[in-house]
Amino acid sequence: MSAHRNTVFNAKTKLISGIGSIKSLSQELKKIQASTILVVTDKGIKNAGILNKVLEEIDSNYDVMIFDEVKPNPEVEMTDNAYHTYKDKGIDLLLAIGGGSVLDTAKGLSVLFSNGGSIADYYGYDIYKNKTYPMFAVPTTVGTGSESGNAAVFTDNSNNLKTKKLIFGEDLFPEVAFLDAELLKNMPSHLISSTGMDALTHAIEGYVANWSSHVTDSLNLHAVRVIGSSIRQATAHSENLEAMHSMLLASTIAGLGMANSGLGMVHGISHAIGAQYDAPHGIVNAILLPYLLEYNWIANPEKFSHIADALRVNIQGLSVEDAAKAAVEHVKTMTAEVGIPDNLSAIGVDDSKIDLLTDIAFNDQQYMVPNPRKMSRQDIYDILQKAIAGSAHPTAVKEVYS
Repeated sequence: MSAHRNTVFNAKTKLISGIGSIKSLSQELKKIQASTILVVTDKGIKNAGILNKVLEEIDSNYDVMIFDEVKPNPEVEMTDNAYHTYKDKGIDLLLAIGGGSVLDTAKGLSVLFSNGGSIADYYGYDIYKNKTYPMFAVPTTVGTGSESGNAAVFTDNSNNLKTKKLIFGEDLFPEVAFLDAELLKNMPSHLISSTGMDALTHAIEGYVANWSSHVTDSLNLHAVRVIGSSIRQATAHSENLEAMHSMLLASTIAGLGMANSGLGMVHGISHAIGAQYDAPHGIVNAILLPYLLEYNWIANPEKFSHIADALRVNIQGLSVEDAAKAAVEHVKTMTAEVGIPDNLSAIGVDDSKIDLLTDIAFNDQQYMVPNPRKMSRQDIYDILQKAIAGSAHPTAVKEVYS
């Protein structure tokens, strides 16, 4: 990396980790002068009993309100409606308990409570004027990374075209994140695998991105190493708390990395699919990752060889190029071993919208620019064709994600 290329690294979230770390919530709340808390979550977290475990750690002197209507791929309208419901309730702190959709919704509300309007008014970097409301994060998957980042993603349906839009801001880093694997021990295997591979996507894309730096490289490559050594055990049994703890920390570390390095076209294509098909972000990323790695490796064989080494591939005696190819093949094997389908048709994506998906992804400069290999429209179209078709996969795997 050239010494003449200036980089900036931001990391503003206090991370509290370890089994039982959620018990620090009450102590951290006392440091924030707040009296009314809006808990942002979803029905799945509530029904799993996780919400109550967190609420037990909040002192009774706080006025607590609960918004549990977050859906995957949060839409602008839902976020705006929640803001109008709670804007006059005296909320002064947000507590997000859930995956990426929940955390992003809470970030959006933190902007709206202090700035008003619609979340669609704030697409881009630091568009809002007033400091956002403080937010605490309790991630309940091993893949979001949003708990340590300063971005939030929303589905926008303006002009009758669903697309994913991002807001970024210096204030969107959560104040505190609680990384407690004890809360995740009943997590279904297919969610561990899909969100875990999502975290691996963040780490690899951040590591090879054109915007990476020495600091982000150290974070992202370490996250690759931890995920590679832990995801199989975590997927096999979510009560393996050591493996789940490692996955949760790796997801957060990759979140720090990607917040500063940017990502690539796994995300560019994934966001197009997520908006059009309302498909879960983690599983779309997990399916797409091997296809984009196969395309991108020639742009930076050395870094891809480092990925192979971090994934414990035996690269002794291999050329840099062959080691890079070995990294790609190993990720393909990993996705199969943890039950990820190798085709988008397994989650209902067909070729009826392939031209639209290609256009949306091709025009997404947020991911096109940092992607290590320059992509043409035809490149994206060809990758989508391959990823939709894939090859036959066991019916049981398809049913899990359909």
